Amino acid sequence: MKGKSVFSKREVELIESLIQQRCNADKSQQKNIRSKMRSLGFYGSDYGINDMTIEKFRGLIETGQIKLSDAKQVISAPTSIVEKSKNHKMDSPMKAGLDAWSGDNPIVLILGTFPGEKSLSAQAYYQDRAHNSFYKIMETLFSRPVGISDKDFITQNHISLWDCMKEADRKGSLDSNIKSYVPNEIESFLALHPTITTIVLNGTGETTKIFEQNFAVARLGQKYRVISLPSTSNSLAKAFDEKLEAWRIVKEIIDEQIKV
Repeated sequence: MKGKSVFSKREVELIESLIQQRCNADKSQQKNIRSKMRSLGFYGSDYGINDMTIEKFRGLIETGQIKLSDAKQVISAPTSIVEKSKNHKMDSPMKAGLDAWSGDNPIVLILGTFPGEKSLSAQAYYQDRAHNSFYKIMETLFSRPVGISDKDFITQNHISLWDCMKEADRKGSLDSNIKSYVPNEIESFLALHPTITTIVLNGTGETTKIFEQNFAVARLGQKYRVISLPSTSNSLAKAFDEKLEAWRIVKEIIDEQIKV
């Protein structure tokens, strides 16, 4: 089986929409639409069907060949992230993350783990500038117009921002305090943004581990370039110039693709 057999409701909606588009598209468009369905993990050939229709797709659901993951996939953080306390309350509330930032024709998707408290409060990414060099790096790589918002600055440079986690049970802002989480639907997001070619993981430690544990890395690696870069958090004891040099690849990828 090339794809998967368990899909979220949102993924099912996207697949049905793509099937409808494919039925009405000419041959030159069908290949691109089929590629989008495969990026969601759906291969009609897994079920012996080449001319997929919405009726046939729903039939696969009715017969149980395709299953729906209706419930949230709450994952306990591994011991590499947190040493669980004997007094930990399992009913502690989950914090909701931020919506993805994405403009027209994004090229690079940058993923973190989960927003810090200042970012959650401001409903904007990387707002703890005293402890994170993200914007300092981006403003060195890209020219920032005076008065532009963080979101517009990032998205106008063909970058999307999101996190691996949709929700998390965490005290404070440290990844080491994450006790459990719900992963984001990264593959669904990528299917909606076909211009993205590269996934950048902000951190070679926990961000990369979470990404590898929850997403179809082997399948994503066939279509996207996946790069782990040093964390922009100042908790990583690495000189700014070293981080800047590593992150320079983001601008190089974007500049190269814009020329094409």
